[in-house]
Formats: sequence, structure tokens, C-alpha cells
Amino acid sequence: MQDVPDIGVDTGRFSLPINCAISLPDFGGIKVLDLGTTVDVQGAVAAQLGPGQEFWLTQGSGSITFPEALTALAGFAGIDKADATISALNIGAQNATPAQINVADPPAVIKDIPIQAGRPLKVGLPLEGTFDVGPFTAPGSGIVTLQFVDAVARVALKSAAGFTLNVEANCTPTAGNALLSIAVGGPAGQPPSKITGAPLNYPVPPAESLIGIINAPYHCTLGGQPLDVGIAVGGTIPLSVKAGGSLSFTNASGALTIPPATVNALLDAGVRTVSGRVTTQNLVVEGGTPAVQNVAAAGIDIPQTTLVRNQKIVISLPQQGTLTAGPFTPSPGAESVRISLGDAAADFRINGSTQTIRATCAAPSPQVILVDNPVT
Repeated sequence: MQDVPDIGVDTGRFSLPINCAISLPDFGGIKVLDLGTTVDVQGAVAAQLGPGQEFWLTQGSGSITFPEALTALAGFAGIDKADATISALNIGAQNATPAQINVADPPAVIKDIPIQAGRPLKVGLPLEGTFDVGPFTAPGSGIVTLQFVDAVARVALKSAAGFTLNVEANCTPTAGNALLSIAVGGPAGQPPSKITGAPLNYPVPPAESLIGIINAPYHCTLGGQPLDVGIAVGGTIPLSVKAGGSLSFTNASGALTIPPATVNALLDAGVRTVSGRVTTQNLVVEGGTPAVQNVAAAGIDIPQTTLVRNQKIVISLPQQGTLTAGPFTPSPGAESVRISLGDAAADFRINGSTQTIRATCAAPSPQVILVDNPVT
């Protein structure tokens, strides 16, 4: 697995279905049509939150792609450029404070975007670099859901002859607008969480899905010795599921992160190399079946790895190919299907020995949520 974030970090890119009501502000704001399209948002955030903890969605970017129906006007009126003003791109944090923050405050103006008749028009933020959304404050308990709330853009379609057609787009989600869900728990008084330097090299996801990687903190024991590691899971995941349907992860894979402190503790205990086999990585399903799925049931080999003091180790699992996760089917009457990381286990061989030592890892607490899909 490439581009694994640090332990405790969730990263992703989301393609959310939206509807943009198109109106003509120069003609009394009359609405002329609804355009179904997508908003593309990516960013990084903590995988878990403490009660009352301040946090940000960082390294953010977003764009709206207007379909061919809007730019088809170019062929009739000689329109070849557009100016776009984005006055609202609201990102919400359900159950947190404030309820939402407008990324486009002050409004962002993009001049002279080339227009091609019958080709989609992409309008994105920020104009340079990335944006941070926050600070939000987590509640005392429960789950915080980061969401796309709405967006407002005014587009001036311009012709070389001096003709301008102003259109305004008011865009709202149609389904599956949750970007990330984060459980709140543990001790209060944790420092603000503002992620920096997370890898975000995701391609454009398929419509109504996310591509992401979350690296969950795990507390494990190996032969009675406590060890802290990270277990990452990534893939392409739908953002909603139909009643009577199912959802699965595609291109799913994982990674084991051994942080420098754990590497040093193993070296101090006389461990120079490790290898082995992951036998358990459970996914826990709320509102769907199966209730638990072991995505490592067939076993995943851990290649022999040499420990180097003060150096982090990241081991892709599996080394080649992908994992199978799903299908998950909504339970009758369920409003959502929430999938989180459960307990894990592996058999390790130390220093080339043929004997194995069992490592067991309890499920993260608070839970680490992979996806929380509404049932539509």
C-alpha cells in the first residue's frame, strides 16, 4: 500500500452527487433548470477525537464540475470564456461546534476560464495550495460526521463580442454526503488536532464513492509485551447503499505501521527481525450483515523485516494484490450501515525462528470508522 498516512490519521477523496439549481440573476433570478453533477472534495483529519477536542479538516481542496448542459450554450452564443465567483462552499461537522464553516469566505474569483462547447466546466477551490477547515470542537461523546453542506457559484459566460450571460448555481447534496465519520472518546483535554504533511495523491473517485486510507492506532501484546502499532485499511468505498442492496470495498488493501518507539522497544528486547502471518483483521458492521467479517481469514504473509533503531516500518498487507471486504447487506429497517475496524491478530517469527509468537490487538477505542453509509 502506497501513501499510508501517519498513525491516527484519516485521508480521503470523495465524489459526492449533488444537484445544482441554475438560475439567471439578470432576469429576476428565474430558475431555468436543475443540473445533476458531482462535487469533488479531499482532505485529512484525525481518525479519533477526544471529548471537547479542537480539530481541523486540513490539506483540503474541492471542485464542482458543471456538465455539458451548461457549456452547450457556448456553441450558440460564441461564448469562449467564463468568470466564476464561489461565494459558498460549506463544510459541516454534525454534532460538533460550529455546525458548518464556509471555506469560500471571502468569495473566491476565478477569471477567464476557457470554455469549450459541450465539454464539462470545472470550478475549484482553493485557487492555490490547499485550505484548512476549522477549528471545530468535538462534543463530549458520540460521532462527528464531516459533510458537504452546500455551495453557491456565480458563473459569467462571456463571448468575444462582449456578450455576457450570468448564471447562478445553488448546489446541495442528493445522497451520501458524509465525508468522514469520527468517533469521540477517551480522556478529555487532548491537544488540538491539525494534520500536516499527509499524503494525498488519490485519483478522481468513481461517482458517489470515496478513495481513502485510514491508519488506526492499535494497542497489542506480543508474548506478553505491550506494543503500539498502526493498522491501515484503504480502498474504494461507495458512499451510500440501497435498501435490499449491498456494498463492498474494491481495490482494498492494508498496511502494518511499526512506529520508532515500538521498533526500539523490540530491539531492546533482542528482536532483530520479524516475519509472520496476519490471521485476523475483523471489520465490525452496525446496521448490516455480516456483523463481523475477517478480511484476513485466508492469512496474509508478513515478509521478513529487519528492525532499524529510530526508524518507522511500514509493511504492505498483502505484498501483492488486494483484499476482499464485503459484500455487506443492510439489515431490515436500518437507516445506515457503519463499518469500523475490529480486533486483529498475527503469528510472528522472531530472528528467523521457526516457532511463532502470537500477537493480539484489541479493537481501537474509541472506534475507528471506515464508512457510515446511509441506506437509501
